[in-house]
Amino acid sequence: MKFKLLYFGEILINPKKRAQHVSDIRMQFHPQLKKLLEHEPWNNLTQYMGPNAKKNPIITRHVGGIDWNPIITPKLKLIAELDIQMLHPEIIGVPRSDIDNRIKTLFDGLRCPQNEHEIGQNVPRDAGPIYTLLDDDHLITKISVNTSHLLSSHMFDPELVKASPDCVFMMIDVNLRVAEGTLENLPFMV
Repeated sequence: MKFKLLYFGEILINPKKRAQHVSDIRMQFHPQLKKLLEHEPWNNLTQYMGPNAKKNPIITRHVGGIDWNPIITPKLKLIAELDIQMLHPEIIGVPRSDIDNRIKTLFDGLRCPQNEHEIGQNVPRDAGPIYTLLDDDHLITKISVNTSHLLSSHMFDPELVKASPDCVFMMIDVNLRVAEGTLENLPFMV
């Protein structure tokens, strides 16, 4: 099963307020994942989420007073392959285009927080469940990253780019795979 996530904004290498930065990244993916769960076969996952989950295995994590609902989780025997297109408003190959550390920051933004210290101050505590792609980033089994210069620079706010050269536009193709067949993950074996 494949789907695409989009991201536009900063991916900082070593931010001063790392938890907040990673939370900001998570919150850009949350509405996309919430929308995904409205469609077949993804809506089957909702029966395993939340305090009133109808079936085991319950996949909701309770961290920092917030319910976090990952889509790809070991309890459902699901794994992910990611194909990332990272477009910069700058020429590729300059020192600040540190790909490996940007990808580490992105991975943290795709997974549930592991403890309350990984939740930023601005995350709304009453937003209901927050959806993440991964329970943990060890569920990523394959990754490819392609970086390129974004030739349509008008897509970027010039003031934002001046303020932070770390802005990127990402298209993340997610290929959800079943690690081991179960009744719970049967809809995803297509």
